[in-house]
Amino acid sequence: MLDVSALLARLPRRKVYLDTNVFIYLLNGTPGWSTPCVQLLDACAQGQIQGLTGDVTLAELLVQPLRQNDVAAVAVIRELLTGLGAITLLSHDRTCFERAAALRAQHGLKMPDALQMATALQAGAACLVSNDHRFPQLPELACVSLGG
Repeated sequence: MLDVSALLARLPRRKVYLDTNVFIYLLNGTPGWSTPCVQLLDACAQGQIQGLTGDVTLAELLVQPLRQNDVAAVAVIRELLTGLGAITLLSHDRTCFERAAALRAQHGLKMPDALQMATALQAGAACLVSNDHRFPQLPELACVSLGG
């Protein structure tokens, strides 16, 4: 399991990009996974790290509540990503999409993952936190797994 305290000590006040699964585990209260996600979001809210994610996270999180016509869940997701101020929600511009295509071609990533990584790189994030072990380690971006 990710040692959030060690991550915070290693990256004080740095930009940390959070993949969609961080928010899925948090919102679902997933046993064993939600605790480090809550710790990460608390650290973002307290300014210990600068939490970032992309619009693709918002899109991915909204699918199920929209499918179920769950207006309350849609509101919770929007508040989490845009209303609390703990997370900076980044747009994906053409440069991100082109970089995502290059990452996908080089590393075989799926497009949403490549787009997340490209956006993290463009934003100058020090690390990307996910539970997806397919993210490659790059010299300019450490990819950290929630599973350790």
